[in-house]
Amino acid sequence: MAAQAPPVAITGLGVIGATGRGVSTMDAALQQGREGVGPLTLWQSPLDFPVGQYRGPRLEDHLPALNLPPTSRSDMLALVAAQEALQQAGLAPPALSMARAGAYLGQSVCGTLTSEAVYIGAKESAAAGDTGKRSYAGLLVHEGANTLDLMARIFGLPGPTLNFLTACSSAANAIGLAAEVIRSGRSEVMLAGGADSLSNIVFNGFCSLKVVSPDGPRPFDRQRQGMMVGEGAGVLVLESTAHAKARGAKVLALLTGYGHSCDAHHLTAPHPQGRGAMEAMAGALQQAGLTATDIGYINAHGTATRDNDDVEARAIAQVFGDRTPVSSTKRFFGHTLAAAGGVEAVVSVRALQLGQLPQNLGTRDPEPGLDLVLQPRSAPVNHVLSNSFGFGGNNAALIFSRSE
Repeated sequence: MAAQAPPVAITGLGVIGATGRGVSTMDAALQQGREGVGPLTLWQSPLDFPVGQYRGPRLEDHLPALNLPPTSRSDMLALVAAQEALQQAGLAPPALSMARAGAYLGQSVCGTLTSEAVYIGAKESAAAGDTGKRSYAGLLVHEGANTLDLMARIFGLPGPTLNFLTACSSAANAIGLAAEVIRSGRSEVMLAGGADSLSNIVFNGFCSLKVVSPDGPRPFDRQRQGMMVGEGAGVLVLESTAHAKARGAKVLALLTGYGHSCDAHHLTAPHPQGRGAMEAMAGALQQAGLTATDIGYINAHGTATRDNDDVEARAIAQVFGDRTPVSSTKRFFGHTLAAAGGVEAVVSVRALQLGQLPQNLGTRDPEPGLDLVLQPRSAPVNHVLSNSFGFGGNNAALIFSRSE
């Protein structure tokens, strides 16, 4: 169990995904109930399942001032979100360098979409009898390290950089452990979150597992049929409270608690009693010095798969009972995989700031035992918990608290 730790300030937020680019666009989508369910258009697929795809202007158009080398779609999603977060925080390369700033990022798909295009192109050329030389430079952006290298170079980050791959809890672990870097004194500022793009192998893989819904996810619905694969990025600027105060930064919220566990029950299935999930939530509460009754809202992982929702609902009920408002935002974004904890951290901080709880969109026949937020709800809260649970029993929970 984690010991109570000093809070870390959050001074910037950035997000992009199926709701569009930017926090204000996301806010409007959550308030209006504008779902992110839509057709796959990045490539032609015989599988007719919806996805949570970013559908705005070209990603390059959001990065006009940056002299970008070859980049993947995941790279650009991360850069767009990081750029927005840094602009809100009012931090530029000179200040970031002095603060020994670094970046922790959750990723799993990384540059796979680009690598797939290289492979498909080579295969088609070979089938056509083309024996000429081909460029394989696209393979250089395959690894997640490419994203961190770009972020460090573009934003001037001399501090620690690290990729996390703990499945769907990757970004939440990146945020929680980035806070530990600040508490240790190694850095005064950290960018933390996650980014993942759609790709053939991920989309086809989840379809082959028969866990994808034909009409989009309906979290915690008794008739739910499965998840929806999505893409996006969510990035937070974390600072020591002393550093934020010294430069007069506006503190949006505080990161007060982080808990993680690995129940290692099964390669894909969670522990049926939710032991790992409960341990992660309890650890976050302990580090924050809070009790279950202090939490005013839970942003659930809520993938809308049969087993995962059952287990998460059981774990929440064990720790919090049935009086804490709960919602999943997966119908807005899709399941953004390793980025989920970053995107949902932004959602959680905005719930604190605005006193608005996002609805559990898509649910028509709610499972009993949870206080599901079925319509946007005004409810000023002081502490919000965000869950991220991944394959292999990798579980993480974050607690965000009001800064006033």
